[in-house]
Amino acid sequence: MVGLALVSAMAIQNGLHKAHLQKAPPSTLMTGTTTQIMLDLADLLADRKAEEVAAAKARIGKMTAAVITFALGCGFGAAGYMFAPAAAFALPAILAAIALFASTAGAEAN
Repeated sequence: MVGLALVSAMAIQNGLHKAHLQKAPPSTLMTGTTTQIMLDLADLLADRKAEEVAAAKARIGKMTAAVITFALGCGFGAAGYMFAPAAAFALPAILAAIALFASTAGAEAN
């Protein structure tokens, strides 16, 4: 049951991203983003039209930054777990709560 709930959550996340954030890099970072980077690299190697090459290069730049940021976050998380296990689990929840309240406060101001 837990596995099916998690698969459903990923499906909802992917569906919402496709419906509402088409221009943003995928939020399912290690699957969608790395797949798109590889597809764009293949397009660059195939020497397609100039506009397609420019679009692929732009996407690769944005998505590569996201993958590097993700990898750094994983490294910091692993180091945090090694040196301060309780803080490593509490910090993401605290940051998520701050981000939630900051975005809610920003939406109310508009």
